[in-house]
Amino acid sequence: MSLWKYSFELINKELEVTQKKKKALDDIFVEKKISQSTYDYLKSELDRAISELENNLTKLKEKMTTRAQELESQLSSLELLLASLEIHHAAGDVDDETYEKENKAILLGLEATKRELNDIRDALQGPIVKAAEETKPVEAEKSSTEQEEAFERGESSAEEQKVSTELSEHTSAVSTPEESKMDAETRAYDANESSWETESQAEY
Repeated sequence: MSLWKYSFELINKELEVTQKKKKALDDIFVEKKISQSTYDYLKSELDRAISELENNLTKLKEKMTTRAQELESQLSSLELLLASLEIHHAAGDVDDETYEKENKAILLGLEATKRELNDIRDALQGPIVKAAEETKPVEAEKSSTEQEEAFERGESSAEEQKVSTELSEHTSAVSTPEESKMDAETRAYDANESSWETESQAEY
């Protein structure tokens, strides 16, 4: 798998997981297991994470599209070069030794170009996580007043102590053992983002 496709799938997967976490948060809020203020705080954190991932995915798609266009142009040039070599060899303008050497180099370039181009096309045409619509939980508005009154009566303390446990229980189904690894790899992707095109071109 190419670096392009790997990075695309990594961000896409993390976006999907984060959106599931937000859905789990909505669920426990509707069930009145957390307060309005706690819900708003956690929701803002998840919204920010989703926005950053969507922006990264959009930028990566733009770079992949540009790279695909470059590869298509490179593919055409290599095919023309191969055809010219065959013609000159057939006409006796190029000796066998030179022909074999140059023919091998061109074919290797064609193979690598096609492989990278196909990887990019497969990634761009594959399933992409759609941005979640901004919706408010059904019970949010009518339960807000009740929750704020409960806070005034001193009931917030017990609820706040349960937040971490409740959220963990509802998100356990969508969190993966590789999540921390994905976060680290995403940071690596951000740090090396500017070097992808250079690394890809160096192969040829």
